[in-house]
Amino acid sequence: MNRQQHHILSKLTSRYNLTLWFIVAFLSSGFSQTKVNAGDNKGGKLITIRHAKRLVYDSSLGIDARRLIGDVECEHDGAVMRCDSAYLYSDKKLEAFGHISIIKGDSIFVYGDSLRYDATTKLANLKGNVRCIEKDMTLTTNTLIYDIGNSVASYYDGGKIVNKENTLVSKNGHYYSSNKELTFHYDVVLTNPDYTIKGDTLRYNTINKTSYFLGPSIITSKQNYIYCENGWYDTDNEIARFSKNAVIVTEHQKLLGDSMYYNRKKGYGRATKHVQVIDTAHKSFIVGDFAEHYEKGNKAIVTGNAIYGRVIEKDTLFMSADTLFYEQPDSVRSFVKAYKRVKIFKTDLQGLCDSLTYYIHDSLMTMYNSPILWTNNGQVTAKLIKVTAGQTSVKYFELLNNAIVIQKVDSLDEHKFNQIEGKRIEGFFARDSIRKLNVIGNAQIIYYLKQKKNYKGVNKTICSDLTVWFNGEGVDRTTFRNKPESTVFPLTDIKDEDMRLKHFVWLDHKRPKKKNDILIR
Repeated sequence: MNRQQHHILSKLTSRYNLTLWFIVAFLSSGFSQTKVNAGDNKGGKLITIRHAKRLVYDSSLGIDARRLIGDVECEHDGAVMRCDSAYLYSDKKLEAFGHISIIKGDSIFVYGDSLRYDATTKLANLKGNVRCIEKDMTLTTNTLIYDIGNSVASYYDGGKIVNKENTLVSKNGHYYSSNKELTFHYDVVLTNPDYTIKGDTLRYNTINKTSYFLGPSIITSKQNYIYCENGWYDTDNEIARFSKNAVIVTEHQKLLGDSMYYNRKKGYGRATKHVQVIDTAHKSFIVGDFAEHYEKGNKAIVTGNAIYGRVIEKDTLFMSADTLFYEQPDSVRSFVKAYKRVKIFKTDLQGLCDSLTYYIHDSLMTMYNSPILWTNNGQVTAKLIKVTAGQTSVKYFELLNNAIVIQKVDSLDEHKFNQIEGKRIEGFFARDSIRKLNVIGNAQIIYYLKQKKNYKGVNKTICSDLTVWFNGEGVDRTTFRNKPESTVFPLTDIKDEDMRLKHFVWLDHKRPKKKNDILIR
C-alpha cells in the first residue's frame, strides 16, 4: 500500500469511525459491487447499500450475510428503504428494524416497525404501526405486504384509509398505485360527514372519488337509506347507479328497481325494470317498468305496466294506467294521478276512465272522460264520477252530467235492467252494494216490479227529483218529487229491449273481472 492509499484509508476510517480490519473486510466483501451487481437474481438487480454507519459480518447468519447498523439506507428497483438496523442476505433479502420507511418515486411513502424484503419477488412485508402515504391518502394497518415492482399495497388483518373527508376501514384491502384504486373485502365501512357506506366488497378510485359496489352494500344518510348488490357511487358529485335488488328508502317511501340512478344533491332517482314505489305510511304502492322519484315533495312518476295498489282492510284497491303520478307533500296528505286508459279493480268495485285523481288522505277518487264504475250487479256512468272509499269499502259516489245507474235485475237474464238517470246522482253504499240513490234534476227511472218471486210489470217514471232504496233483490221503494209521471207496463205487453233510457249502454264486456285484467290494453 503506497502513501496515497494509506492517506485515503485513514480519512475513511476517521469519517465513519471504523477500525482498520473492518474497512479491509468491507472492501474485500465487494461493497462497491453491491451497487450494480446485476448478473445474479434471475436477471434482476440486487439490493444496493447506499448508507450505514456500521457493517458487521455475522457467521451465525450464514455465508454472505451482513448486519447494517445506524441510519441504514438501501435501494432496489427505484425504491429507497431506510431503517435503524438491518440484516442483508446475499444482497437479495433484507430484514430491517426500527423506523422503517420505503420511498417509491416522489409520491409513495411507506412506514413501519419492521420489514422483510425479497429482491426476487420485490415483496416487502411490513409489520407494526404501518402507514402508506400517497398525497392526501393515508393507509394505516398492523401488517402490510407492499409489491414494490407493481406498486401494490395489501393488508389482511384490518386497515384504515383516510382521504380528505372520507375514512374507510375493512378487514382486507389492496391499493393499486398505478391506477389509484383501492379494493376492500369483508366488513367494509366508508364514512363521510354526509353518509356512511357499508358492504362486503368495495372498490374505490382516489382520482374520480368513485366507489364501486361488488356485493350487498348499504348507504345511509339523514335523508335516506340505500341498498344494492352492484353499482357505483361518485362521492364528489354524489351521483350513483345501483343494480341487483336496489332499494332507496326515504322517511315516507321506498323506491326499488333492477337498475337505479340517483343524484343525492338534486334528490332525484330513477329506476327501471320491476320498479316499486312504496308508501309505508298509507300502505300503498306503485309498480311499473320505469319510475322517476323526486325527494322534494316526495313525488314519483311511474310508466310501463304501471299499477297502483292500496291495502284497505283485508282487500286491496288496484289501479293501472299508462302513467301514474304520486305525490306526498307532507306526512298527512298524499295523492295519485292516473293518465290514459285507467282501469280499477277491487273485489267490490271495478272501473274504467281516461284519467283519474285519487286523494288518499281523504279517500276521494275523481274519474274524468267517459268514466264507468261497476259494483256487484250494477253499472254507473257519467261525464264525471266522484267516489269516496272508507276504511273497508266504497261509501259514496257522485255522478255529474248524463248520469245513469244500471242494475241487472236477474243474473240469469241478460235483458232485464233497472235504470235510473238524471242530471246529478248521489249513491250510498252498505255492505258492498248500492243501498240508496238521490237523483237531482231531470230524474227518470225504469224498474221491474216484483211480487213474491215473480216479476209482474215495469214502472217507468219521469219527475224532477227522486230517491230510490234497494234491497238484496233490487228496487225496494221509491220517492218521486215534483209532478211525477208514472206508467206501469205488464210484462206481457212489452219487450225488455224496448225498456231503455236515453243514455243506456251496458258495458259489461269492458269490465275487469279479475286483478290481472287491468293490465290488458
